[in-house]
Amino acid sequence: MSNHLTPLEVCERLIGSLPVLERIAGMRPKSAYAWRRPAQSRPSGHMPALINGKLLTYAREHNIPLTAEHLICGASAVEIDALLKDVAA
Repeated sequence: MSNHLTPLEVCERLIGSLPVLERIAGMRPKSAYAWRRPAQSRPSGHMPALINGKLLTYAREHNIPLTAEHLICGASAVEIDALLKDVAA
């Protein structure tokens, strides 16, 4: 298993499960499961740009340390674990 997380995996760890992400993004139930697979306009584990904007706004409003870079590149598991420790402290 790789220690690099996709943008979707970063969001799941920092914000919440797929149903939580769907609600934040205003999507129908089960819509987010498609983000695990590639689409014509994006690789697997990446969300559409409009969704990224909604998730980033939500994170900022709730002091969640999600960045635009996380939504573009993902992050290492070590980096996200460190952010989660900082939030918990």
